[in-house]
Amino acid sequence: MMNVTDGVYAFPLTLEIDHPEAETDEVTFHPSAVETDRGLLLIDAGYPGSIEGFEENLAEQGFEWADVWGVALTHQDADHAGGLADIVERADPVVFAHRECAPYVDGREHPIKIDDDAERFPAADVDVELVEGVRFDTLAGPIDVYHTPGHAPGHVSYHLPEERLLISGDALHSPEGELDGPRGPLDEERAVESIGKLADLAVERTLSQHGGLAEHDPDRIAEIHTEAVENARSSGQNGESTAE
Repeated sequence: MMNVTDGVYAFPLTLEIDHPEAETDEVTFHPSAVETDRGLLLIDAGYPGSIEGFEENLAEQGFEWADVWGVALTHQDADHAGGLADIVERADPVVFAHRECAPYVDGREHPIKIDDDAERFPAADVDVELVEGVRFDTLAGPIDVYHTPGHAPGHVSYHLPEERLLISGDALHSPEGELDGPRGPLDEERAVESIGKLADLAVERTLSQHGGLAEHDPDRIAEIHTEAVENARSSGQNGESTAE
């Protein structure tokens, strides 16, 4: 566990899995937890089978499942929502997800990135469907919810303005500690728009699921957005010339 700032913790979970975006079978994910007056708010639930890793991270800081009040998802992918059912069984938390994400979590829809004929991760009920503008009160100050689709429908990111901290999910990632754009977005145009939205926020540290915490200049996300716009424009021009 890493103490990101007072009341905010990173929960690194290392598993041996077959992950399509991983170069090796051993992958580390970085869900997180934020203290509130009601208890701990977990942000993302990890991959199926990561429950013991959560327990170890909780115990390191003197927490147990009874201290967990809620789970707020960034999106529907298995490494973010796959462990939710196990957490619900142990902690009975309030579960939050964007309204476009919720059907893929609760079983009404099959997760987009899992083949239709493949078994999905266990479904779990979503208690509160989020929209942009929702705010959580925490011991680290407010957390503001931003709708940041592109990597997946209904993806959200969580901003702690008083800490200048962004919990980005997969809207951004930080290979080797350097903040960069998303990997493999389903909708590149919306992903670029989402980066532009995040670029308007005051952020000097970003905690992403892939890569963990990255400290960076305040204008780094704006730089990533500019690069993404230029790359998209270049790809479009190449596509047009190819079509001709």
